[in-house]
Amino acid sequence: MTYMRRLLADTPTSAVWRVRTFPGTLDQVAAARRTVREIWAANPSLNGDFLDDLLLMVSELAANAVRHTRSGEPGGLVGLVITAHPTWVRIEVIDQGSRKVPHVIGPEDDMPLRRGGRGLALVEAASDRWGHHPVSMVTARRGRVVWFEKGTA
Repeated sequence: MTYMRRLLADTPTSAVWRVRTFPGTLDQVAAARRTVREIWAANPSLNGDFLDDLLLMVSELAANAVRHTRSGEPGGLVGLVITAHPTWVRIEVIDQGSRKVPHVIGPEDDMPLRRGGRGLALVEAASDRWGHHPVSMVTARRGRVVWFEKGTA
């Protein structure tokens, strides 16, 4: 079963579901945020208390996909999958792969004057759960899904 079919099979019928693909450029991070905002504006039953956290986390993951994976190379793409229910949401950012595995930078890795590197720590703090897993792309490349969940199912 393909990744998308498995995702659809696991999605409750009462959920709002959206898939978007963006060019792998940093200016498209705003488009990813806008997509989330539009879903919440069009569906007043969704928990509005989550929105600020969701926008922050989507920004971090989309920017990471562009900065740290092949999605940021010329012609690269970033995927966004949003599954939202009135009491919970799961958002996935799909990149085109990297040799590195996403990880939270801890205090032992942190340098006082370091710019960046704290995005996954923000996602870890703002979400109820987060994680990542490899995914086969339509091309021969391996991509990665980085996801987070907020709320209770």
